[in-house]
Amino acid sequence: MNKIINEPEQMVQEMIEGYVATCPGMLEPLPQYKGILMKQKKDKVSIVTGGGSGNEPWIIGYVGEGLADGAALGNVYIAPPSRAILNVTKAVSHGRGVIYIATNHAGDVLNFELVGELAELEGIETRCVFVADDITSAPREQQGERRGVAGVAMVMKVAGAACDAGLELDEAVRVIQKANRNTFTFSVTTSPGYLPSGKAMCELPDGFIEYGMGFNGEPGVLRTELKSADEIADTMLKYLMDDSGITRGDEIAVMVNGFGFTSLLELSIVSRRVAENLKEKGVILHDIFIDTLFGPQGTGGFSISMLKLDGELKPYYDAPAYSPFFKKYR
Repeated sequence: MNKIINEPEQMVQEMIEGYVATCPGMLEPLPQYKGILMKQKKDKVSIVTGGGSGNEPWIIGYVGEGLADGAALGNVYIAPPSRAILNVTKAVSHGRGVIYIATNHAGDVLNFELVGELAELEGIETRCVFVADDITSAPREQQGERRGVAGVAMVMKVAGAACDAGLELDEAVRVIQKANRNTFTFSVTTSPGYLPSGKAMCELPDGFIEYGMGFNGEPGVLRTELKSADEIADTMLKYLMDDSGITRGDEIAVMVNGFGFTSLLELSIVSRRVAENLKEKGVILHDIFIDTLFGPQGTGGFSISMLKLDGELKPYYDAPAYSPFFKKYR
């Protein structure tokens, strides 16, 4: 696959510069580091996020109103360096504490936990939440060992609203962890993604699809011939319902998250069947939306994320959020 870049070693920094230029009144870059910040600093618990580039708009698009206050970016599929995370932490409003939200991958966990200790030495109180929503990466009883994928968007949505509402540090963490435990994601890949070099990240024969493949090409749980959109959606929902325990009468929010190579036409057909299937099962669909908020480079396919709601989580989920790449309104 042909890739449109200049020099590979400059592409993340150039991406940040181009992105900030789309919303200069809201965002600013962190000089000398691969980071972005909200210009307006609020007196509240702040959220700092981060991770490797390559799944845009995650991470870059998650800084905004009702979302994170700052983000540190690593190179493609590489965790952000600890120095960048620490400098973003110092640059956001941190008087009431900082919550780190990242996906549950080894490099991100290691660096954010390390920076949390370094920040504490400088008098900044921190907490870590590692989103672990990929149901195929570990059994339910080992949920804390699961990978973090597209469900991070739904957790971040709740997190931003909870912090904007003025919750204190530990109370905000409790709410965010509750959203984390209640978020479940399952994916299907229809064609492989590509590295910035243009090289495919995995092998997937024409005419086949793979359920549960990791966004870096890690093996999935089921490979089949290409099926109809309805059959694919029904298979994915069976996995999700069986794992999550969501059942008749439960109220949920659903995100159909497209990967970079799959069209809105296809995603809309899938969303139609998802809504029908859940209605047939008696599940209360509080919200369903289609977006690309976690898009592995050039990959074909999509994921379905479910967030089980209750009276506490629903108002935070419904609060508006905005960044140039991440908009959520009710």
